[in-house]
Amino acid sequence: MEEIKLSVIVDVEFRDNRFFYNIRAKSDMNMDEIISVLCGGIALGIRSRETPELQGQTLRSVIKHLESEFINTDSFSDTK
Repeated sequence: MEEIKLSVIVDVEFRDNRFFYNIRAKSDMNMDEIISVLCGGIALGIRSRETPELQGQTLRSVIKHLESEFINTDSFSDTK
């Protein structure tokens, strides 16, 4: 089977007390593939925590952060 390598690069710039994200991926990747790669990276980060308790705390922290992004009306307003 042919090996397929996907790559997603996230650059973050902090200015004016805000984070500005730039997500780059191959032009033939669709948004579902990009999200899948990013979620896989987050999952690996969570799983790298030493104990199930720390993994649970980290997962709750990630969920809380995502919820705050969707509640904040400024978040994602300039997404293209």
